[in-house]
Amino acid sequence: MMHAFLGAVLLAGAIMPPAAHAQAPAAAVAAPDPARLAAARELIDVLMPPESRAQMIEAMIAPMLGNLQQGMAQSPMFSSAMAEHPEMQTRFATFLERQQVRTMTLMRDGLPSMVDAMARAYARRFDVAQCRDIKAFFATPSGRAYMQQSLTIMADPDVAAWQRSMMESSMAHMQADVAEFAKQAATPAQKKK
Repeated sequence: MMHAFLGAVLLAGAIMPPAAHAQAPAAAVAAPDPARLAAARELIDVLMPPESRAQMIEAMIAPMLGNLQQGMAQSPMFSSAMAEHPEMQTRFATFLERQQVRTMTLMRDGLPSMVDAMARAYARRFDVAQCRDIKAFFATPSGRAYMQQSLTIMADPDVAAWQRSMMESSMAHMQADVAEFAKQAATPAQKKK
């Protein structure tokens, strides 16, 4: 059953990436047109006002992480592993809390580069007129309502239930996958045991 616990830890690491996760090198991409980039930056400032960006990111990510954690905790494999190793419950809770703090810190620290990357991405996809049209929509009452409500989508009961369901499905295969990995990773001396 220790394989089940290891699987849960590996899965938690996969869903809550630490700051040290290696990133694949980016392919060379042409710089966007400066006029489009300027219009895209104005649009991003409307979509994610600089004074509330950190709160917006946290409002989107915190419910998602909570849903994933709750889904993992409800998994029969995970519950069984915790029942067999009750001392691990506190350790695992501490681990999850630390990962959530790290994820939030990573996201807050990465906001400036994320905003720049998003502006460049928007500039490649939308011309100046389109950026202005989108910006105009978000200045309307419907656009403002959409922006405010979109932040709460991850906390919606249906979305939360879907995330928990996905986590349970993922965890259902984890025990066998971890056992297979452990078998493949065993050193020759361990395999003889």
